[in-house]
Amino acid sequence: MLKSAALSLSLASITSIAPIYADNDFYLSVGAGIAYPSDAESEYTTGGTKYDITEETDDPGIFSLGFGKKFDNNFRIEFNYSKATVSTDSFKVTSGGSGVTGSITPALEYDVATYMIYGLKDFSNDSKFTPYAGIGAGFATFDADDQIATIAGTAYSFTFEEESVFSYALKGGISYEVTDNASLFTELGYVHLGSYESEGNVNYDSNNLVGLSAGVRFSF
Repeated sequence: MLKSAALSLSLASITSIAPIYADNDFYLSVGAGIAYPSDAESEYTTGGTKYDITEETDDPGIFSLGFGKKFDNNFRIEFNYSKATVSTDSFKVTSGGSGVTGSITPALEYDVATYMIYGLKDFSNDSKFTPYAGIGAGFATFDADDQIATIAGTAYSFTFEEESVFSYALKGGISYEVTDNASLFTELGYVHLGSYESEGNVNYDSNNLVGLSAGVRFSF
């Protein structure tokens, strides 16, 4: 009798717990694509003279990893980490209306990582395609190893300290349901990176980055 009651209780517990996981409320996403950062602009003042510096940047690859939770009203909360390695091999310095350009060999490289929390809205419909859009906020870090590069035939040593700035973002995309717990997605994102002052008294302006990526999302 006791065994029968225990078995009934166990079955009832399993039955009550199962729907919690059957809803696939949580998900993991992995994505990759290409980023289009704006050129890095900064200013440096020495001896009473201000120099405006523009560093031309390339279009690097970008990787992202996300973890999120779905809610009943087609709303999602997602933590997203992304990283890109940006390089620059040319610059322009302007002061008093005149400017000079130069090349950097090898190109200077630095890592840009973002740590964002997004609020996302899914626009569900009767098809397997679901558009979505959202906004996010968080912070970004700039980091690089110390490097030696040649400018106009002279070797210079560049030292870097990690910097953290406030960032906010917008993104929109569309997902395609492959199975009940897996979907493919492609999205376009915009990230605004805040300004900062480096330890070398160089004031860096805020920067923008547009990313186009695709990936896969697993629900559980």
